[in-house]
Amino acid sequence: MEFLDTLKHVWAVVLEHQWLMILSIIGVASFAFYRLVDFLQFNHAKNSSKAEDIKINDEVFERKRAGKASRTIKTLWKGISSWGAQLAFIASIPFLISWFSAKGITNGYAYIILMVMSFVLNLALSKLFPLWNPVRPYVCRAFQNEKTLQPGNMAFHAWGVASWSIPVYFFWEYFQVQGWIGSVIFIVIAQVIQVFFFIYSIKKAAIPYQKYDGFSDKFKQNMQKYLQENGMQDEEVGVLNMNMGPNAFATSIGGYRQIVITEELIKGYTDPSNPEFTLKLSEDTIEAITSHEVGHIKHHHVEKGVIMGILISSAVTIAVYHLFSADPSNYGLFEQGTSQQLLLYWGQTIFNTMLVYPITFIMLLVSRYKETQADTHLLNTNGCKNGKDFFHQIRHIAPVANFPLWHSCNGTHPPAHEREKRMGEWEKEHCNPES
Repeated sequence: MEFLDTLKHVWAVVLEHQWLMILSIIGVASFAFYRLVDFLQFNHAKNSSKAEDIKINDEVFERKRAGKASRTIKTLWKGISSWGAQLAFIASIPFLISWFSAKGITNGYAYIILMVMSFVLNLALSKLFPLWNPVRPYVCRAFQNEKTLQPGNMAFHAWGVASWSIPVYFFWEYFQVQGWIGSVIFIVIAQVIQVFFFIYSIKKAAIPYQKYDGFSDKFKQNMQKYLQENGMQDEEVGVLNMNMGPNAFATSIGGYRQIVITEELIKGYTDPSNPEFTLKLSEDTIEAITSHEVGHIKHHHVEKGVIMGILISSAVTIAVYHLFSADPSNYGLFEQGTSQQLLLYWGQTIFNTMLVYPITFIMLLVSRYKETQADTHLLNTNGCKNGKDFFHQIRHIAPVANFPLWHSCNGTHPPAHEREKRMGEWEKEHCNPES
């Protein structure tokens, strides 16, 4: 009976604060939409047929098709459980704060405990769904593939929680609502620190391509000429051996930048689910891939991503400061004497959970646009180097194309078959057969 009374009271609070209702509607609607798209992806994968232009054993294709359908169903249930866990955490915060108070735990210590709980929750759910947090770094994708308890992954999530929560606590303590200014400044600093640290770590791990034995002298000469034409230095391109699979990426902030090619692209990558196939690229194709990464740097994509992250994080932070500035007891869920910082923390968890899907959708839309821009740079500067072969071979590892709407909601890059087709058409128009 007491629980039902609490739910009624929560609903009354939501009705009183209409912006909270609007935020909740956005969150629930976007969550439901993503789960519908997961279901459509499942049906699409289950009924997919093999493309005629890829050579892959029928039995292997059927196994990959069934595997993709199975992963999609798991994604659907992971999305439900992940979002449900976040909702449960939001609902539990007022009760936890009340319990802490009854046990004589001060507001400051209660705040620290909630920070630790958020860290553990983010860490536990990181493999279910990529949670968004106020200062999520734009370029730490390499670390996100680590196992949950690896230092890089743990540091990533600890920084995400601490770099928002600690400044908010102290800035509200001294400046109240106007403390948002200090928090926004700290968000900017935190983003820049993350990018610099990431680039520094990659530079230390990468082997400069001129010193890498796996490249021919011709490749090194061609690459050096290309980099000079595009205003880059030899030491800004290297090879990475971190068991990341066949990949390449670029990161930069101002003149501090680095491009890396994973060793699997150079030595070859055997598909674990199809040992008969090994992805092996020519040096021309590797040069084309590097040209794509140069495109990211020339278009300042990382810097623009950092700015976008700062704007989103800052807008949310300002909203939290102003919308949760009333006395905590006005919300009916907190006792008299509850600190304002605890209310702000609760408000932040609400924004994080309700906006995770809309912000993910926007960020991925921008990401795909940037990849298309980088592909355009590849074609305009090194288009006859057979860049399409990378995507053709990738399609042998992942031969089941995504449902278009699912890809729009989840894909960081345009579909591989579309990129291959675009590059093939460009080559026919601009390159002679001997190129």
